Amino acid sequence: MRKLVIFDMDGTIYLGKDLIPGAKEAFEQLNKDNVEYVFFTNNSSHDLDFYYEKIKNFGIKCDRNKNFYSSTEVAISYLKKQGLKRLFVIGNKSLKDKLSKDFELISKYEENAKIDGVLAGFSTELVYQELRDACLFLETRDIPFIATNGDYRCPIEGGLYIPDCGGMIEWIRLATNKKARVMGKPDPEVIYTLARMFNVDLNDVVVVGDRIYTDILVGVNAGVTSVMVLSGETKMEDLEKYSYRPTYIINSIKELPELLKKI
Repeated sequence: MRKLVIFDMDGTIYLGKDLIPGAKEAFEQLNKDNVEYVFFTNNSSHDLDFYYEKIKNFGIKCDRNKNFYSSTEVAISYLKKQGLKRLFVIGNKSLKDKLSKDFELISKYEENAKIDGVLAGFSTELVYQELRDACLFLETRDIPFIATNGDYRCPIEGGLYIPDCGGMIEWIRLATNKKARVMGKPDPEVIYTLARMFNVDLNDVVVVGDRIYTDILVGVNAGVTSVMVLSGETKMEDLEKYSYRPTYIINSIKELPELLKKI
């Protein structure tokens, strides 16, 4: 039996620039136990090279092409399947640069502009004009509204949070009455895709993360084992707000290798 562990990163392995205590040792043990793993982030504000360098610099063994996947890749796959070619994009330059390789990006709202859809990603470079133009496109056309992720806040150092993509798409929804089709977690296709890529059965997949409404819900939606760590956003007292539960709860990733030996 070969296990595949799908890891969230923000709040699970690190908080901003700080590695969570015991994380490096946990991965050293996972490698000794021949456990395969992949890092999946809903955060579309950086490309996969950024995450590879960050994880590698923490001293964690990883392969750029094998161990990293994100909501950006899920969104690109969806856009291509839907035949959407001309897009207005809210997101960081890194997201726009990646999308520009396969799609034509519309830079601003124009009444006669031809456009196939609006895509919103987590943007740390957000300006009001982007929100305005996205709303105008969605209000004046029958086009799809797509988001890379629905996380409301992103954990950083010191137990603090900054706004994430979920809040941005809520602003747009409230202005236009159009709800985004959200890619990434908690869409179960994330789990199905990674299980196929690693050629493992869903019974042998474990998803680990700190957000109950994305990391844990994607496990619930896909019917796989989920492990919630209490090192990030969701705390024990938050669980009563939700109708679903993680399979297991641990304080931090430090406890994961021992848990995996029991399940």
